[in-house]
This record gives sequence, C-alpha cells and structure tokens, in this order.
Amino acid sequence: MNIEITRIGRDQKETFLNLYNLYLYDLSEFTLEDPTNSGVFDPTNTYIYLEKDELHPYFIVNDSKIIGFILVCASPFVPEDVDYTVQELFILKKYRGTNIASITVEKVLGQLSGKISICQLAANQRAVAFWKKYYREHHIDYVETRECIPIDGLEGLQEVISQSFEIQRTC
Repeated sequence: MNIEITRIGRDQKETFLNLYNLYLYDLSEFTLEDPTNSGVFDPTNTYIYLEKDELHPYFIVNDSKIIGFILVCASPFVPEDVDYTVQELFILKKYRGTNIASITVEKVLGQLSGKISICQLAANQRAVAFWKKYYREHHIDYVETRECIPIDGLEGLQEVISQSFEIQRTC
C-alpha cells in the first residue's frame, strides 16, 4: 500500500465530479437525497473547490489509482474562529477498513496548523466512529458540539456533530 494525496487540478474536474457523485450516493442513506432525472446526484457548487485558492481538494491515490478524495477549506470558507475545516472524506468501498482513511487524514493534518474543525452528519455513525477512533489513536483532545444546520442542496435542517482541536507547529 502506497498512499499519496495529490492536489486535484482543474483538468481533473470530470474525475473529481464522478467520484463526488459516488460520495453523494453513499451519503443519500443519511440525507435521503434522490438523484436528478438524469440519474446523478446534484453536486451543487462542488466545482468551486477547483477554482478557489482557499479550498484544498486532494485525490487519495493508492498504488497510482485514484481511490477517493479529501476536501479542506480555509478562510473565508470556514467559521471565523477556525483556520481549516476538513469538509469531506471519501474512499471507495473496496478500500474502506484498510487504514487508508487514517493515513490520509494524518498526511493532510500534517500540513496544517491552527484550529481545525471536522463535521459529520450525526446519522452517519460510521463516519462519527471513524473520527473518534482517529482522535483517540492520535491523542487529539477535541471539543465536540451538536447542532442542526441547513446544508446546500438538502431540504430542512441536518443534525451534525463537529469536533474542533488545535494543531501546534514546532520549528
């Protein structure tokens, strides 16, 4: 297993949106979202990740194969008291449970410093469990909150769980 994270370029938009559609399909179990009449899920404004310097989209690559993505946001796309958010983490099902997600997060967080916030849909217990296990295994102290928020493209409010923590960089 050779895990790399590579920044997603504008020329990779189609690949990114194809994977994002699979991600939305997975999430539909929790969001109750339906695909459009053309059979795909509405990616809303996802393409913006490829256009703004403050948004950091990465492909997750295993042995030269793109197997997922992780999306990181910085100001002005984060709350005022936060430096970065990990917005989305997606790995193809056949690669789940292989520690790839943990390796990916470690590589991404290793590039960041400051206050980090990570949010999951409360109904997505697998994601919630993953993040709590990651924090425990990496000795990360976090503050957790729960709230109901609107999410672009979804009806009503969605219950989310957020964890915030600090990453200090030493010279």
